[in-house]
Amino acid sequence: MVNKPLDFTCTLTGTVGRMSKPDLALTRVANACVLLELDGHHVLTDPWFTERWYLRRGEPLGLSVAELPQLTAIVATSFAANHWDLRALKQYPHKMSTPVYVSTARMARQAQALGYRRVQVLRWYETRQPAATLSVEAVPAGRTLLWRNNAYMISSGNFRVFFGGEIHDVALLQQYRARRAAADVALLPTNGLRPLVGPPLVMGPREAVSGATALGAGVLVPVHDAHASDLLSLVFRRHGSAAEAAAMAPAGLDVVCLAPGRRWKYPS
Repeated sequence: MVNKPLDFTCTLTGTVGRMSKPDLALTRVANACVLLELDGHHVLTDPWFTERWYLRRGEPLGLSVAELPQLTAIVATSFAANHWDLRALKQYPHKMSTPVYVSTARMARQAQALGYRRVQVLRWYETRQPAATLSVEAVPAGRTLLWRNNAYMISSGNFRVFFGGEIHDVALLQQYRARRAAADVALLPTNGLRPLVGPPLVMGPREAVSGATALGAGVLVPVHDAHASDLLSLVFRRHGSAAEAAAMAPAGLDVVCLAPGRRWKYPS
């Protein structure tokens, strides 16, 4: 596994460690793609490894598909190419045994066509257990046009990690928290990407901080932060950064900015 030098562009605030130390580690790959290690399980979020001519990362690639361990599950929030990389999914060798949780029927059909045999569309508030000590719950994350986006709460024991790769509305997290236990760590977007005309696609720094706070998390890990100069950047513009999220975070909330390829252990 790649372990590149840490490149913090954010400051860290607050104090991590409000509970006994769990077996948790995170490695950010690119954009909202993160390798999550929780109590011996490996979960990959929003797979994105291969660039397109019109869609670039704007940051290094933290891991290759070949460097991935055998995964306990793959979760994907939306069908956008930088959250659902079919080229990369085709390269992954453990298609027959790895559960894949997606937000739309089209994504499920695409994964099945690549050879994945354990694919499920998760409706909001549905929960699955890919392993005896690991659960994955789909959380409302709004819509792209008519199609639902999922966020996910990934839990082992009493430790809960929230992942929102393509989410903007803080109210959805407030509503979720009203009916569920708090998260310990929240992975949320920070670049506030939005088209020249229309509403934002994802959270900016202020929404990310508010969202992590609404979830009751003690740690915010920014994702969906970099933005490249590519064809889509002519239409979609960045409005914020992880560094800004760190600057406005209140006491008690740590903002942990991970360079791609850097493995971070909780608490650190």
